[in-house]
Amino acid sequence: MYHYRGAGLDNVYLKNGYRKIKYGREVAVAVEDAAGLHRVIAAQLIHKAGMLTSQEFRFLRIEMGLSQQRLGKLLGVGEQSVHQWENRKTKRIPGAAERTMRLLAGEQLLKTNGKVARLLNELAELDKTVTKQMCFEETHGGWAAAA
Repeated sequence: MYHYRGAGLDNVYLKNGYRKIKYGREVAVAVEDAAGLHRVIAAQLIHKAGMLTSQEFRFLRIEMGLSQQRLGKLLGVGEQSVHQWENRKTKRIPGAAERTMRLLAGEQLLKTNGKVARLLNELAELDKTVTKQMCFEETHGGWAAAA
């Protein structure tokens, strides 16, 4: 078995799907379909029992192609919080952030319907101004926001 560290996780081993290549005195390992392997790893992490570890959280973020800053914005926290969660500077990742990360990763990496990701992106981009007054009107189709 090959201890695969290319994902940044300490607990991934491959029974097959790789080959060893000799370069002089050095031996390199080539993983067949690394993208497919990472997709399966992501699916296992998203559906695993128990909380995500710091390494697992970072793996999902990187696989989604998000910076710490962008993920923090999507989760409504600062970049520093994401950094601390990924580098074990806090005891655990808060439950709401951890569950939201699984939802977001499920949509982006496993190609589910994408509604959560769209909503999170929309919320992250909203202007931070406070709405002082909201106006509604009753229409033939029911209540609606008034123009």
